Amino acid sequence: MVIQFENVKFIIFDFDGVLFNGLEAIKVGTKNAIENYGLKVEFSKAVDEIAALIQKLMSIPIPKIVLQSYKLLKELTFLQDKTYFKKLQIGLSIYQQYLKEVENKGLYDGIPEMLSILSGRGIKFAILTSGMKSSVLDKLKKFGIDQYFPEPLIIGAGEVTPGHVKPDPEGIEIIVTRALINMPLLDAGSIVMIGDMHTDIQAGKRSFENKGVKTVGVKSGYDSKLAESNPDLLLETTTQLLNFFRS
Repeated sequence: MVIQFENVKFIIFDFDGVLFNGLEAIKVGTKNAIENYGLKVEFSKAVDEIAALIQKLMSIPIPKIVLQSYKLLKELTFLQDKTYFKKLQIGLSIYQQYLKEVENKGLYDGIPEMLSILSGRGIKFAILTSGMKSSVLDKLKKFGIDQYFPEPLIIGAGEVTPGHVKPDPEGIEIIVTRALINMPLLDAGSIVMIGDMHTDIQAGKRSFENKGVKTVGVKSGYDSKLAESNPDLLLETTTQLLNFFRS
């Protein structure tokens, strides 16, 4: 085991797909689009590509999304035989459905209990998300877990240098600096980055000149490239993390 869990003191979570179950909202939007537009596509591939694109859109201002829409929509290879305007129509319908559905989704089962147990062991937490910080803060409060995440240690879209979103490690390095974590702790493997996307894992591996931060991947179903990014540990669910802290 690469991660020595007895040394872990600080965990940085991605939010959507790790703590919060937004995948179902993406599945609903994708399923409706496939049915409404009579698309002959592989459902899992479509969900994978839509999820990756939504994550990217979260960190881009709306005017730039409009300007870059032609390029962005090329990433939806399951629509490669469609015209630009048809891609735009389908893409917007999925995104609008996602925004509607995601408001009714919640945390993955067992997340509050896991945070309580780990916090009781003296472990501190942070969040690095591609979404808006305000939205994450609202959800943390709504689901009663805001006490585990100090606001300065929640980094969202717009809080890193433009162009430095994950897989760039800047967000992780900002969090570690704000948490006043010293280099001996970093060198001891005390910091873990947990994400469901290959970009989360890459950010962890690249931080602090490619040393110090350990990585855990969660197979929530968003990213088929997750395993290829070689996290130090790969889990089916976030709450399986507890198994590695039990002595």
